[in-house]
Amino acid sequence: MKDLTETGETERDFESYLYIVTHDLKTYSRAMRVIPEWIEEDLGAAGHAVPAEVREHVTMLRDYARGLDLMLDGLTELSRVGRLADTPDRHPLPEALRDAWCRVPGRDGFDLDLSQAAGAVVAPGNDLDRMLFAVLSNCVRHHDAAQGHVTVRTRCDGARLFLTVTDDGPGVDPDYRRKVFEPLFTLRAKDEVGTAGMGLAVAEKVAKTLGGSIAIVDTPARRGCTVEIGLPLAPAPIV
Repeated sequence: MKDLTETGETERDFESYLYIVTHDLKTYSRAMRVIPEWIEEDLGAAGHAVPAEVREHVTMLRDYARGLDLMLDGLTELSRVGRLADTPDRHPLPEALRDAWCRVPGRDGFDLDLSQAAGAVVAPGNDLDRMLFAVLSNCVRHHDAAQGHVTVRTRCDGARLFLTVTDDGPGVDPDYRRKVFEPLFTLRAKDEVGTAGMGLAVAEKVAKTLGGSIAIVDTPARRGCTVEIGLPLAPAPIV
């Protein structure tokens, strides 16, 4: 039976291997996007019109290449958690949440309420940001409207700080609340949501690496999704 040290080394070796493989595969996915464009340009320069059905197939090839890029980006991000982490430091959560929210695509029309968020955690800054960005991005990306509301609340329970992120979107069926944390899983087709389904997998890995937990829990309102993250509470700063 493998001991914990051997298991940890095996996981690190696999993550290093995953990082290398995904990096190399990106070269091929980019070629799948660019080479068809070169072919079209060469045909145009030679005075040959590209038939409509061929153009359609070229577009499909580009779309699949973009999907592959998203998948590889997500796997690369997953492999970086813990392995390429910053030195742990004390991070006030409201500030970390605001920084992550500022980079969320499509957030115009959505508002973030941090009035009930407080406290701090000790964590690598880049991994903490990966987790918060993934959870906040999900609130916007999987919403069924062009505008919405995201509320973040914190509470302390002994030595743990619980962070809940609640949106007012369509929510997640209870049967899928565990499955959405699996890598590459999406509730809708990947080309509809523009994601490879890696966000919550990355968030879960960060939470577990920090000695915490993450889960989708019941939402008080009829609509919406609530993600609860439990993390070790940072000690009060020495003054």
